[in-house]
Amino acid sequence: RQFRVTTGTFMYGVHEKGKMLEYIKCMSAGMSLRECARIAHISLTTSFFWRHRILCALQSFEDNVNFFGVVELEELLMNYSEKGKKRREQKEIKKLNKKKPTKVAVLAATDRSGNILFKKLEDKRVQADHISDFLKLRISKDSVVCGSNKKAFKTVNAEHIKHKEITNKNKMKSGIYSVSTVHEKITDFVGWIYFKFRGVATKYLTNYIMWFVVRGKYLAEKIIEDTGRLLNLAASDRRAWEKYRDLMSQTYLIYNI
Repeated sequence: RQFRVTTGTFMYGVHEKGKMLEYIKCMSAGMSLRECARIAHISLTTSFFWRHRILCALQSFEDNVNFFGVVELEELLMNYSEKGKKRREQKEIKKLNKKKPTKVAVLAATDRSGNILFKKLEDKRVQADHISDFLKLRISKDSVVCGSNKKAFKTVNAEHIKHKEITNKNKMKSGIYSVSTVHEKITDFVGWIYFKFRGVATKYLTNYIMWFVVRGKYLAEKIIEDTGRLLNLAASDRRAWEKYRDLMSQTYLIYNI
């Protein structure tokens, strides 16, 4: 067997490696796929694949996000999308429309220190078990968890959650116990997805979630510095190629039909 420096990383199998740095610089500047392709002198298809190679490498930072103090939680329901999928025959479309979901649930969390994480769930709604599993290894012992008045947040019951506050929109709790911060983050995220990218396929939603999280946590909106940070963050994951390969082999529908 032969192993190289790039084995397992997002650079594995890339033929024109010399253009990748320029491509990441374009991504850091917030350019579209077409603009990145034009400046890096690659095809539009290659530009799409390179973007998701890099974003798959950022998924590993989900495990590094922890919450402290007042932790706010909220449910975000996003439209199921197959953007970019080639059209099927009319009979197949009618059959699939009966099975595919209309909404995809995302659990959004943030604290007052600026830590943020969105988690796409393989379900139509956020459940109490999802919340418990999500927080299990992410919150400190003295944290206060604030959630909306939806059933999932009211019924969550776990030993690692010491203090739980349910916030009713009609009767907002006084002081620090609210979900206003996470609502602001959700508004920013939804605007970023639908106005900048005009929506994304549900299949790739997790990648864009981690891009949003990394932008808010590690990047400083300075192209040169952000290019270096993005390159270092992406290159540190030795399972990025495996994640990218698995993502590209998935069908668009959640239930694999």
